[in-house]
Amino acid sequence: MPQSLSTVVPRLLTLRAGPFALDLAPEIGGAIVGFRTDWSGGVDLMRRTPEAALAARDVRLAGSYALVPYSNRMRECTLQFAGRRHRLAPNFGSHPHSIHGNGWQRAWEVESADAANASFVLDHTAKDILSSEWPFAYHARQRYALDARGLTVGLEIVNTGDGPMPAGFGLHPFFPRAAGTRLTASTASVWRNDEAMMPVALDPVPPAWNFAEGRLVAPLAVDNCFAGWNGAVQIDWPEWGIRLDMTADPVFGHLVVFVPPGKSHFCVEPVSNCNDGMNLMARGRSDTGVVVLEPGGALSGSVTFAFSRAETGGAE
Repeated sequence: MPQSLSTVVPRLLTLRAGPFALDLAPEIGGAIVGFRTDWSGGVDLMRRTPEAALAARDVRLAGSYALVPYSNRMRECTLQFAGRRHRLAPNFGSHPHSIHGNGWQRAWEVESADAANASFVLDHTAKDILSSEWPFAYHARQRYALDARGLTVGLEIVNTGDGPMPAGFGLHPFFPRAAGTRLTASTASVWRNDEAMMPVALDPVPPAWNFAEGRLVAPLAVDNCFAGWNGAVQIDWPEWGIRLDMTADPVFGHLVVFVPPGKSHFCVEPVSNCNDGMNLMARGRSDTGVVVLEPGGALSGSVTFAFSRAETGGAE
């Protein structure tokens, strides 16, 4: 990661509204490192980041982070765009592909903050381009707004270079996983992966991954990008009597579902582009969700996480 490691826990911002508290780490990807409610005696709504991971600036153990300027994997750390081949710096240990862009591994600046709202910005400049993290200049913004129903996260990316730039974005929340956790979502198709976990075919959703009527998360083993998402997700935790209704703007046309075996968390990620979407676009596909921004052009959208208590049937 670009930052040097430190034994000092970085500055956190805590937002509060209604029954919710949200801990943010601007220096660690502008990430969520704690999100909890006082319902049911106190429940973590996203993965809580251990203090040792905070001190190490290890964003991989955050509760959620932004994916800019693209979502998920880029095959063999290579970007094909406008007839040119760009080599990207490896950013995930020994993993052969670059992943999630570079915003999640950068420190963000606090643009504004109050009791229930915060805005962070990141400038990837011509100087940063030399690092090979990303070959185009951009400005990005994350907005967090907490209220009595839950959280809204806004994302924006602006091309600050002098030529066109391919762009995408998304969110990568890690949710708690219990025996009764249930996921409901409607998607039209799914990208099948090869042995390198890269997309090779867009197929109809098989019955085992059809979440339209709801499906228990615990038995699943999946790490795939779904297309034709209608922008709505419901997650139920009957153990705590809590329900999440996640809704996203239409720009988030894809949904990554990641259920790692043996872990206490799972991920449901609203994203704009499919995995390796920029390289697929370079090979002629028009359904990747990748947007080409002209100089000064912007991509923006928001995702809302609205929580309710199942026993009352409504948000509080």
